[in-house]
Amino acid sequence: MQKQELSTPSLILELSRFDANLALMARRASAAGKLLRPHAKTHKCSSIAVRQLAAGNCAGIAAATMTEALGLAKAGIESILVTSPVIGSDKINTLLRCQSLCRECIVVLDNYDNAIELQAKAAENNIVLPVLLDLDPEMGRSGVAFQQAGTLAKAIAALPQLSLLGIQCYAGHLQHLANAKLRRSESLRLLGEAAAIFRALRAEHAQLRIFSGSGTGTAAFDLQIEELSELQVGSYCLLDSEYAALETRQQLGFNDFSAAISLMSSVVSNNQSGHVTVDAGLKALYYTPDSPPLVVQNAKILPGWRYDWFGDEHGKLYYDGKKPTLGSRIELSLPHCDPSINLHEYIYVTQEGQVVDKWHIDLKNR
Repeated sequence: MQKQELSTPSLILELSRFDANLALMARRASAAGKLLRPHAKTHKCSSIAVRQLAAGNCAGIAAATMTEALGLAKAGIESILVTSPVIGSDKINTLLRCQSLCRECIVVLDNYDNAIELQAKAAENNIVLPVLLDLDPEMGRSGVAFQQAGTLAKAIAALPQLSLLGIQCYAGHLQHLANAKLRRSESLRLLGEAAAIFRALRAEHAQLRIFSGSGTGTAAFDLQIEELSELQVGSYCLLDSEYAALETRQQLGFNDFSAAISLMSSVVSNNQSGHVTVDAGLKALYYTPDSPPLVVQNAKILPGWRYDWFGDEHGKLYYDGKKPTLGSRIELSLPHCDPSINLHEYIYVTQEGQVVDKWHIDLKNR
C-alpha cells in the first residue's frame, strides 16, 4: 500500500528520516560525553521508545505520567524516569507496580510531604525507591527553588526507603524561544546554576550520579554543561513544525534534523472559491492560531498553501494554483506532536511512500 491509499486522517512516519534523527542526536550527545533520556510524552508509543534505546547512548526513557511509565514498563523498558511529581496513593501504587516490572523507575520530588508519603509506601512494601530532587528553573510549574535545594536534599537523604540519585532541572519554557541568543543564554545560566547546586550536593551526598534536564530546543547549548549527565530530548525524533521553524532558521544548532511525521488528510469539499475543506480538524491535530500546521510534500513546505481551523472534524485549506479535486490527499505537518499524536491509534510507517509497518500508540490518553 502507498501512503496515499491510507484512510484519512492518518499519521505518517517516514522511517529513513526518523532513523537519521535518532542517529544524529545519539552521535552528538555521545561526542559530548552525555547520555540521552528520550521523552515518551512526545510520541506515546512504546515501539518508538524501544527504537530510541536501540539507537544507542541512552540512559533509559522519560515519562511525564505514571500511566505512561507503566505502559513503558510493560513493554520491557528497564530504566524509566517519571519527570513530574507522583502524588496520591493511586499513582504511588502504580509506581510500585512499575518498580516491580523494571530495573528502576525513578521519580522526581520537590516537596517533603511527598517524600514522607513515598517513604511510607516504600516501607510498607519493603523496597527502596530511587528519586531525583526536582529543581525549579524559574518556571513556577514544579520543582524546589534553587536556594532551598540543599535543605530538601538533606531531608530526603535521611529517609531510609528513598535513594537520592541526583537532580532534575528541565526548562520547558525555553525550548521554543525564537530568539536563539536568549534561548542559549538563559538555558546556560539556569543549568549552570543547577550544576553548581549539583556539585554542592554531591560533596555532601557522594551517591549522586544523575543530572537530568535539557530538551530538543536547548540541547545544542546544554551539551556544554559538564555536570549534565542525561538529556530529556523528545521532539527531535519527529520534529514538528514548531521546532522545524526554529531549525529552518538554523537556531537549534543541529541543522540536519528533518521532519519525520505528518498527517495525511483528504479534500472532502471543493465547492467554494479560494479554499477547499479537508477532513483534519481539532480531533485529528492539535491546533492554535499561533502554530498552524504547514502543508508539506516530502517534508518540504509548499509555498502559497495555508491551513486554517474549520471545525472539530474539518480544516480550511488555501491553495496555490489549480484547485485540488475531491479526494486529493493533502499532507500536513504537526504543529505540536505530543497532543496531536495522542489523538490517534496508530502511526503508519513508510519508506519512500510505501507503507511498511504500523505502530500502535499504546500510551495514548495516559
